Amino acid sequence: MANQITATLFSGWHLTRIFRAGIAVMACSEAWRTGDSLLLGMGGVLALQALFNTGCCGAAGCAVPGKNMEGRSDAVTFEEVK
Repeated sequence: MANQITATLFSGWHLTRIFRAGIAVMACSEAWRTGDSLLLGMGGVLALQALFNTGCCGAAGCAVPGKNMEGRSDAVTFEEVK
């Protein structure tokens, strides 16, 4: 279990994850400076998303599932509009 968490934290860093971590650091530091607890909470959420590589709906949760088009032969007709 600990190895899996460590692997999640230290692998797969891409541009979006780095960007999310940077925004989280800026939001948390600004919240600490101004005493804004709402901004601190939002920065904390972004920090957790960056650390655990999740997005808005979990890991790859926003992906649209593909359609199984096998065996379909729907003919598409087009009408030219002038």
